[in-house]
Amino acid sequence: MSYLTVEVAIDHGHVLAKGAESLPEKASGLLTILQSDAVNRAAISPLQALESLQKHLHLDEARAAEWTASVREARR
Repeated sequence: MSYLTVEVAIDHGHVLAKGAESLPEKASGLLTILQSDAVNRAAISPLQALESLQKHLHLDEARAAEWTASVREARR
């Protein structure tokens, strides 16, 4: 069994491959629908996003500094 992942567009209920890949003539698979939430969400700044993440992860200032250092180290 082989797997193929392609980016698709849906136009009036028809699935169309967006890239150079073509869809197989017959196949079965799973489709994940990705919808933009841009209309429903107000834009937030990167700092607001970071503060929200800190609250979600229950990080105080010291643990946030440790986490930031570990992310910087991982990116090297």
